[in-house]
Amino acid sequence: MTQFILGIDPGFGAMGMAVVDVRQRTWAVVHSRAVRTQRSTRKTTVRVADDDAERARQLAAALHEVIREYRPMGAIVELPNGGARGARAARALGIATGVVVAVLHVAGLPVEWVTPADVKSVAGTRNASKADVQEAVRRLLSWPVGWPEEAWAQEHIADAAAAVLAAETGTLVRMVQRGTLLQTLERVMGGGTA
Repeated sequence: MTQFILGIDPGFGAMGMAVVDVRQRTWAVVHSRAVRTQRSTRKTTVRVADDDAERARQLAAALHEVIREYRPMGAIVELPNGGARGARAARALGIATGVVVAVLHVAGLPVEWVTPADVKSVAGTRNASKADVQEAVRRLLSWPVGWPEEAWAQEHIADAAAAVLAAETGTLVRMVQRGTLLQTLERVMGGGTA
């Protein structure tokens, strides 16, 4: 049985994912992926809602693919910080978060949320820069899959990996490490006995 946890940095324009093996003393990122979506350039024939739906579909498909291939035991998701500049940005972030919640729910994965400040604290301060977070996750995690080359991907994958690190002492990580998650879920869902 795997002890993988999926870290997610949700975003509409770009979403980061990191599958982290939490079995060993030094956790390892066994898979990382950043997905970028872009607005359609055919605005005369595509409604904004149609474009948003296509971008949401792309995010959902990528997340579903990672879940299907790596079968994580649960997910740690960075909460949107609400710092979207304007109604359109807030709407886009809401769509991305909704996609993540829906895909994780359909997959039956338990979710734990961490704040952006929790993610930054992985670098030693709640006011850490993106570069500080990237340096911290490269230092604290093993990266047998390699570090992404593109700067935009580095930022989102680092945040996804940092989300898992930020939840190190949380309930989900501890239950996965102890092997008690499945029994607890069965009991809560009514499928098992205590």
